[in-house]
Amino acid sequence: MITRSYICIEQEDGMLKGIYCHYDGYLEYNGKILATHYTNREKVEKLISLGNLFSLQKNIAPDPKLPHSFDYDKRQKDVCIFYGRDRGYKGTNAHYVTYEMVKNSWSKYMYVFRLNNEWYYTKTYHDKPNWQPVKQSLEKKLNSCGMKDDNIKSSKNLDTEL
Repeated sequence: MITRSYICIEQEDGMLKGIYCHYDGYLEYNGKILATHYTNREKVEKLISLGNLFSLQKNIAPDPKLPHSFDYDKRQKDVCIFYGRDRGYKGTNAHYVTYEMVKNSWSKYMYVFRLNNEWYYTKTYHDKPNWQPVKQSLEKKLNSCGMKDDNIKSSKNLDTEL
Protein backbone atom coordinates (compact mmCIF):
# COMPACT_ATOMS: atom_id res chain seq x y z
CA MET A 1 0.00 0.00 0.00
CA ILE A 2 1.31 3.46 -0.83
CA THR A 3 1.61 5.48 2.34
CA ARG A 4 4.05 8.32 1.82
CA SER A 5 6.35 9.49 4.58
CA TYR A 6 9.38 11.63 5.32
CA ILE A 7 12.35 10.30 7.23
CA CYS A 8 14.44 13.02 8.85
CA ILE A 9 17.41 13.52 11.09
CA GLU A 10 17.68 16.43 13.50
CA GLN A 11 20.81 18.54 13.01
CA GLU A 12 22.81 20.19 15.80
CA ASP A 13 21.18 23.54 14.95
CA GLY A 14 17.68 22.04 15.28
CA MET A 15 17.03 21.93 11.52
CA LEU A 16 15.64 18.72 10.01
CA LYS A 17 17.28 17.09 7.02
CA GLY A 18 15.05 14.56 5.35
CA ILE A 19 14.17 12.25 2.52
CA TYR A 20 10.90 11.19 0.98
CA CYS A 21 9.80 7.55 1.21
CA HIS A 22 7.07 6.46 -1.17
CA TYR A 23 6.01 3.11 0.22
CA ASP A 24 4.70 1.73 3.55
CA GLY A 25 5.18 4.89 5.64
CA TYR A 26 2.80 3.88 8.40
CA LEU A 27 3.99 3.32 11.97
CA GLU A 28 3.71 -0.47 11.93
CA TYR A 29 6.06 -0.76 8.94
CA ASN A 30 8.48 2.16 8.44
CA GLY A 31 8.22 3.14 12.09
CA LYS A 32 9.02 -0.39 13.21
CA ILE A 33 11.95 -0.74 10.78
CA LEU A 34 13.40 2.60 11.89
CA ALA A 35 13.02 1.82 15.61
CA THR A 36 14.47 -1.66 15.21
CA HIS A 37 17.20 -1.33 12.56
CA TYR A 38 18.21 2.34 12.50
CA THR A 39 19.15 3.03 16.10
CA ASN A 40 22.49 4.77 15.75
CA ARG A 41 23.21 8.15 14.24
CA GLU A 42 25.84 6.86 11.81
CA LYS A 43 23.42 4.44 10.15
CA VAL A 44 20.62 7.04 10.01
CA GLU A 45 23.02 9.54 8.41
CA LYS A 46 24.01 6.92 5.82
CA LEU A 47 20.35 6.25 5.03
CA ILE A 48 19.59 9.96 4.64
CA SER A 49 22.73 10.54 2.55
CA LEU A 50 21.44 8.23 -0.20
CA GLY A 51 18.38 10.38 -0.83
CA ASN A 52 14.74 9.66 -1.52
CA LEU A 53 13.48 6.11 -1.10
CA PHE A 54 10.95 4.02 -2.88
CA SER A 55 11.00 1.49 -0.04
CA LEU A 56 12.66 1.39 3.37
CA GLN A 57 14.09 -1.98 4.38
CA LYS A 58 16.30 -3.41 7.14
CA ASN A 59 19.55 -2.98 5.19
CA ILE A 60 20.97 -0.05 3.28
CA ALA A 61 23.66 -1.70 1.16
CA PRO A 62 23.02 -4.55 -1.24
CA ASP A 63 25.37 -7.50 -1.58
CA PRO A 64 27.76 -6.28 -4.31
CA LYS A 65 28.00 -9.82 -5.72
CA LEU A 66 24.29 -9.86 -6.57
CA PRO A 67 22.15 -7.66 -8.82
CA HIS A 68 20.07 -5.01 -7.14
CA SER A 69 17.99 -2.38 -8.89
CA PHE A 70 14.59 -0.73 -8.90
CA ASP A 71 13.29 -3.51 -11.16
CA TYR A 72 11.06 -5.82 -9.16
CA ASP A 73 12.82 -8.99 -10.29
CA LYS A 74 16.28 -7.57 -9.47
CA ARG A 75 15.72 -6.39 -5.90
CA GLN A 76 17.60 -7.97 -3.04
CA LYS A 77 15.47 -9.03 -0.10
CA ASP A 78 15.49 -6.63 2.87
CA VAL A 79 17.57 -3.97 1.06
CA CYS A 80 16.38 -0.37 0.69
CA ILE A 81 15.38 0.81 -2.76
CA PHE A 82 16.60 4.34 -3.49
CA TYR A 83 15.44 6.44 -6.43
CA GLY A 84 18.97 7.72 -7.11
CA ARG A 85 21.17 4.69 -6.48
CA ASP A 86 18.78 2.03 -7.76
CA ARG A 87 16.85 3.82 -10.49
CA GLY A 88 19.32 6.48 -11.61
CA TYR A 89 17.07 9.46 -10.88
CA LYS A 90 18.73 12.84 -10.34
CA GLY A 91 17.67 15.43 -7.78
CA THR A 92 16.72 12.95 -5.08
CA ASN A 93 19.16 14.24 -2.45
CA ALA A 94 18.17 14.89 1.14
CA HIS A 95 17.15 18.45 1.90
CA TYR A 96 16.09 20.58 4.83
CA VAL A 97 12.41 20.30 5.62
CA THR A 98 9.82 21.68 7.99
CA TYR A 99 6.60 20.13 9.22
CA GLU A 100 4.63 22.47 6.94
CA MET A 101 6.60 21.37 3.88
CA VAL A 102 6.04 17.70 4.67
CA LYS A 103 2.37 18.29 5.48
CA ASN A 104 1.91 19.84 2.03
CA SER A 105 3.76 17.02 0.25
CA TRP A 106 1.01 14.38 0.42
CA SER A 107 3.04 12.47 3.01
CA LYS A 108 0.99 10.97 5.82
CA TYR A 109 3.78 10.41 8.35
CA MET A 110 6.94 12.25 9.36
CA TYR A 111 9.71 10.52 11.29
CA VAL A 112 12.57 12.34 13.01
CA PHE A 113 15.70 10.84 14.54
CA ARG A 114 16.34 13.32 17.36
CA LEU A 115 19.64 14.36 18.90
CA ASN A 116 18.84 12.03 21.82
CA ASN A 117 19.08 9.11 19.34
CA GLU A 118 15.38 8.28 19.56
CA TRP A 119 12.80 8.18 16.78
CA TYR A 120 9.67 10.35 16.97
CA TYR A 121 6.81 10.57 14.53
CA THR A 122 3.72 12.55 13.78
CA LYS A 123 0.86 12.13 11.38
CA THR A 124 0.80 15.09 9.02
CA TYR A 125 -2.88 15.93 8.85
CA HIS A 126 -2.84 18.08 12.00
CA ASP A 127 -2.35 21.85 11.97
CA LYS A 128 0.62 21.36 14.26
CA PRO A 129 2.79 18.28 14.75
CA ASN A 130 1.91 15.91 17.56
CA TRP A 131 5.29 14.23 18.15
CA GLN A 132 5.16 10.78 19.70
CA PRO A 133 8.05 8.40 20.49
CA VAL A 134 7.99 5.60 17.92
CA LYS A 135 8.97 2.73 20.25
CA GLN A 136 6.40 3.56 22.91
CA SER A 137 3.70 4.12 20.31
CA LEU A 138 4.40 0.73 18.74
CA GLU A 139 4.40 -0.98 22.14
CA LYS A 140 1.09 0.65 23.01
CA LYS A 141 -0.44 -0.35 19.68
CA LEU A 142 0.77 -3.94 20.00
CA ASN A 143 -0.41 -4.20 23.61
CA SER A 144 -3.87 -2.93 22.65
CA CYS A 145 -4.07 -5.84 20.18
CA GLY A 146 -2.75 -8.34 22.72
CA MET A 147 0.50 -8.72 20.80
CA LYS A 148 4.15 -8.39 21.74
CA ASP A 149 7.35 -7.68 19.76
CA ASP A 150 10.59 -8.22 21.69
CA ASN A 151 12.60 -6.25 19.12
CA ILE A 152 10.59 -3.12 19.82
CA LYS A 153 10.34 -3.47 23.59
CA SER A 154 13.95 -4.31 24.23
CA SER A 155 16.87 -1.98 23.78
CA LYS A 156 18.51 -4.38 21.35
CA ASN A 157 20.74 -2.66 18.86
CA LEU A 158 20.40 -4.42 15.53
CA ASP A 159 22.66 -2.02 13.62
CA THR A 160 25.18 -4.51 12.31
CA GLU A 161 25.27 -3.27 8.73
CA LEU A 162 25.86 0.16 7.26
